[in-house]
Amino acid sequence: MAFKLTYTDGQADDYDDNTAWEVDDGVLKMGREAGKWTVLVSPSHWATIEVAQGKDKDDKSEDEDKDKDKSDDKKDKRKRESEDDEDKDEEKDENKDKNKDKDKDRPDRDDDEDEEKDNDG
Repeated sequence: MAFKLTYTDGQADDYDDNTAWEVDDGVLKMGREAGKWTVLVSPSHWATIEVAQGKDKDDKSEDEDKDKDKSDDKKDKRKRESEDDEDKDEEKDENKDKNKDKDKDRPDRDDDEDEEKDNDG
């Protein structure tokens, strides 16, 4: 039976009638055959399962095209997010390097205070 799985982070995936599944003590088990589970999802990682009515085989090819497009869109989105994260990490590293250079050029206040004490004393 086809179903939609929503994860706790809000991401949702649709699964077709070819995916067998069951919930055992909160663990979602999925695979191509019942009892031969290839994916186990912890209860802390999935939020909801929405069961859908199966579709006729004639409608399947059109739905597969839509699912493929959705899947490609999700992959593109994840890739963009990953690239954005990498850019942010590089930016942080550059800012750290700049701050290190500033600290090297800045004289320590403790040294200036010691010099003043020596001159007064």
